[in-house]
Amino acid sequence: MRDKETGTWWQQITGKAISGPLKGASLELVLSDELTFGEWKSEVSDGKVLAEVPKYVKEYDSNWEPEVAKYPVPISFPGTELKSRDIVVGLQIDGPGRAYPWDTLVKQSPVVDRVNGTPLLVAVGPDGKSFRVFVSRIDGKDAEFFLKGEAEGEAKTETPDAKPAAPAATATAAKTDTAVATTSPAAATVKTTDTKVDASAAKTATPATPSSTPPATTPAAPVPPKPWILLDATTASEWNFQGCAIAGPSLGKCLDRVPALKDYWFDWRNYHHDTTVYKR
Repeated sequence: MRDKETGTWWQQITGKAISGPLKGASLELVLSDELTFGEWKSEVSDGKVLAEVPKYVKEYDSNWEPEVAKYPVPISFPGTELKSRDIVVGLQIDGPGRAYPWDTLVKQSPVVDRVNGTPLLVAVGPDGKSFRVFVSRIDGKDAEFFLKGEAEGEAKTETPDAKPAAPAATATAAKTDTAVATTSPAAATVKTTDTKVDASAAKTATPATPSSTPPATTPAAPVPPKPWILLDATTASEWNFQGCAIAGPSLGKCLDRVPALKDYWFDWRNYHHDTTVYKR
């Protein structure tokens, strides 16, 4: 990026001036979110959406990200544990940065980690696409968090010298997805029909008569999704995706936010040479 006032060139990822009169300066980072529209709408009742510019509508590319992912990368880092276009959530706090592979976050969320001495909570939202990072402290004391419904001992943590515990969220998510899929009206009907047709075929090859038609079954009602709620292991309070306690002794308190960026690995690595990578 180049500013009109001084002609200085700025790096768009880090916000640092790399050439020109202001070389060495840094822009102040503004805390922002990367959320799906649905998640944002559930939190903001009176927000506004940036409108399209009518004369440029035809130039907008609705399939931009998948198309860009096909292009060769301008720089790569062979020998690193991630592929160039692997998606990571990167953050930097009081020292070298940390990169969290997106696939790992989705499976293990929420992740309790420690980066350069600061306890962090990295959470993927209820939509499975939005994310936020918080300082994992309540009233100045380190705290661990886990999704409501998980055993307290299954909370996922990591320290610089140890790997995090096995992800309990993966099993929980898998069970939930299976329950929804197998109890939906369509799935229940198909399963019932397939089973009875197979059984009928096994018993006889004679065409079925009206009197032998199996009675209609009532489709099972869909299982409503469980509310996305975090529990902390210190006060057993309930917390929402905004990082605020909605029930329990910590009611009304909110965790401090940490800026984080969703980026391709090659890009994050290029501007954070000393970054570490979160591992299970």
